[in-house]
Amino acid sequence: MKKILGVLVILLALAAIIGCASAPATTGAKPTEPAIKVYPPQILEHKGTAFGREAPKWLDAALDSGKAVEKLPDFAGKYIVVVQVEGGDLTGTQLAASRLNAQTTIAALVSTRVKDTFAGAQVGDKDKIETYMERAVKSVSEATFSGFAMESDWWAKLQKFDTKGKPDNQVYQVIQVWGIDKDLLKKQVEKLLNGVSASEPKTPEKQKAMDLVQQSFFDGF
Repeated sequence: MKKILGVLVILLALAAIIGCASAPATTGAKPTEPAIKVYPPQILEHKGTAFGREAPKWLDAALDSGKAVEKLPDFAGKYIVVVQVEGGDLTGTQLAASRLNAQTTIAALVSTRVKDTFAGAQVGDKDKIETYMERAVKSVSEATFSGFAMESDWWAKLQKFDTKGKPDNQVYQVIQVWGIDKDLLKKQVEKLLNGVSASEPKTPEKQKAMDLVQQSFFDGF
């Protein structure tokens, strides 16, 4: 009996040793972290809440681009710039949008448009107008364009949430649509470009290239 028990003990010990030896080694790889869930903000109140009004038709277009707003009948013949600002105080956020962001955004967008026009215009050897291009873009980016006015605006008070879905901070989202008559803006931009052009040493080829760039820019209006 004792011999049988001794054999069993030995067999169990061997089985334990074999089991440990055959266990797969850990690779040390970190477990995949779960993706962070994003909870969209909740609208608590907006500009039309007190009067039972819904968001204006232009809002969807404005969230896309100023170009999309320009296609709407109410904004025909206008060059449109959309400004969006977020802040903790409604009045302060509205002022920030109109005083700080509008002119900066307007100049930046017009400047980008000038730069893109140079890049897309077929003007032959672009190296010959490189200085003119750089000065024109800089001149427009630093300009203050008169005649822009706020066409319309909207705001919403939002409740934000953290990654666990718990309420976080509350903010105001302000969106403003600024517009200017296209002919008026065209005259101002044309004056800037002509001013830069006048100070450039000319060759017939260079003059032709500059004329083509201006024509291409205004064809896009």
